[in-house]
Amino acid sequence: MNDASYKLKLRNFIEERFLLTFDEEFPENSDLFREGAMDSFGYVQLHRFIENEFGITFTEIDLSQGVLVSLTQIQDYVGRRLGQSTATDI
Repeated sequence: MNDASYKLKLRNFIEERFLLTFDEEFPENSDLFREGAMDSFGYVQLHRFIENEFGITFTEIDLSQGVLVSLTQIQDYVGRRLGQSTATDI
């Protein structure tokens, strides 16, 4: 899966599921919990989506380190797990 493909799937899922749009007022590095966009139920939905869509299994360490907090962090995490380079790897 190419870099743009998995990133777009994640962005689309989050925007559609949590009824938000990433833009200048709500940048991709916004904390979805602190901004009130995602609650614990949404976290579980996101977690299951990533597992089902990308075949990624989360460890307890992954879940406790807050890897699913912002779109940027989520994309970086999924990219690492898929073996893709990310913007923060450069």
